[in-house]
Amino acid sequence: MTITVTNQKPAVLDALHTISCTGDYDPMPAIRQILVDPLLEPLNPAAPASILDGHGQDMTGDIQDLVVRCLGDTVDTSAEKTVKELLGQTLVHFDQNTTLPVGELFAAQAGSKHGLPAPSPNVLYHATNAVIPAAKELLAGIGEPSQFFVALAYAYHPDTLGFWFQSSAAFDSFKVWLTQQVQTMAPALPPDSIRLLNDFAGLSLKGLTESLLLRQDDTDGNDEFSFARLLIHMLMSYVKHQQSQATSGHFAVPVDVGVLPFAVGELFCPRSLVLVNVEAHARATAATVTGEWNLINQSLTSPVKVISHTALSKLTSLPRAAARAAAMASGPQHGRPGSRSAVVKFRKAPPTKLDLLKDITRVLKRMGKVNQSQNIFRTTKATFLKANRRNPDDFNKPGRITSVSYMPDLHIYIDTSGSISEENYQEAVMMLIRIAKKLNVNLYFNSFSHLLSQETLLRVENKSMRQIWKEFRKVPKVSGATEFKQVWDYINASPVRKRRLSLMITDFEWPPPAARVDHPRNLYYAPCSAMDWDYMVRSAETYADSMQHIDPSIRQKLLGMII
Repeated sequence: MTITVTNQKPAVLDALHTISCTGDYDPMPAIRQILVDPLLEPLNPAAPASILDGHGQDMTGDIQDLVVRCLGDTVDTSAEKTVKELLGQTLVHFDQNTTLPVGELFAAQAGSKHGLPAPSPNVLYHATNAVIPAAKELLAGIGEPSQFFVALAYAYHPDTLGFWFQSSAAFDSFKVWLTQQVQTMAPALPPDSIRLLNDFAGLSLKGLTESLLLRQDDTDGNDEFSFARLLIHMLMSYVKHQQSQATSGHFAVPVDVGVLPFAVGELFCPRSLVLVNVEAHARATAATVTGEWNLINQSLTSPVKVISHTALSKLTSLPRAAARAAAMASGPQHGRPGSRSAVVKFRKAPPTKLDLLKDITRVLKRMGKVNQSQNIFRTTKATFLKANRRNPDDFNKPGRITSVSYMPDLHIYIDTSGSISEENYQEAVMMLIRIAKKLNVNLYFNSFSHLLSQETLLRVENKSMRQIWKEFRKVPKVSGATEFKQVWDYINASPVRKRRLSLMITDFEWPPPAARVDHPRNLYYAPCSAMDWDYMVRSAETYADSMQHIDPSIRQKLLGMII
């Protein structure tokens, strides 16, 4: 789509809002005020701003709906593309070709402002090169809050709402102000909110962060004067109050608090809240900072979240307790982005067995050898260190030594959802049998839809095609809707499975989640057989585009599909 914008004043979006904590909860006016109205401010007040789509139709009334479509649980590639193009033309700082989703538009805006490229496998942000230097500069008064914000956002991508405080003393000043405000409205507050606010006043921000759970979902905690609504309203009001004080006097007063709008979806109805101590980040080690934010991200993706309405629910309480219990154990190994991100071209025809075999072999060699597996690799070489078996007395004839090594196991996940026909399934299985026969290796197997079948070890080595097919027929084949994430979680739940080469055979008909989740490093994809190739390529392209925020190198993992 080609968007034409005229008479629009280039905008800078500000995440600060003060949604009322009284009456019915309705975030839509705030969404319009923060994300839409700035895009429609005219350059010449005598005439309105004009935004036309490729057909010359006025799209100003559709902007809010398009933005909201980008904030769902799954990625809407069409809305993402349109909104990015719109933001690229209407914002002062925004690169419409960014790989960041619209849900992280404030981070993309800050990154563009400071000339920082978006994170990628070749551009890594971490505590040493981004977060700690930005914290020191903000603490010294020579850096902007947006630099500290984008450093955290680009390094860790937390799906939450945050507020930064310059120090623990700045946080204490906020608590004093909050207590004064609460006293004036105490008669109208519910007992649960008063109790939770009193507990909040007892918090200390002497460490790197303090994080709280506010809601179970978007429908929770939305009653009038609820703690979730009241706390965010007070934090936003305090930031606004600080900014007003900084600009009202004759002398510049430094602002020691601000908003960290990591995810737009969490800005207006946050399920969690992270309070950040800038001074503590400036003085901490890189390992401590990284460990803290990894713990926060782990807590955000945890399926178990218990929220109490009578006591503060801390976001990281369970992971911290688990970490203390396993203090003597070695720390988890955090993966890095996979292969390089490159412009790739899709094949114009379906891959042959040899094409897939070549790609699988290449990946196995790249993964390296393991101590033991079902994938046995034998090599034989001539050597004079061993006597010749036929002529043991002839020292001029070398003997032979056979060495045994092990390549990573091969684990196959076949999509058997409703969009996969019996013919597609049989063709995929026969292709795998031929590849397994060529490699002469046993393999692990699961079928999946929205359910996952039991894991089975299929013994392929030294068996005929007929015998192998009979073994496949015994494996239960699940059916239903498609769900990739359960396969991701299943792989990530086991260190053994994470070391295998996992190959998913699918038609790519699944929308990835909008949130950043952990994609298995050694999971690759291959197209299902006996399907229209043009349709398959379109589905794979859509899937790859939607996965950019989760794994930017995903195109390199589409085996048999790229040239």
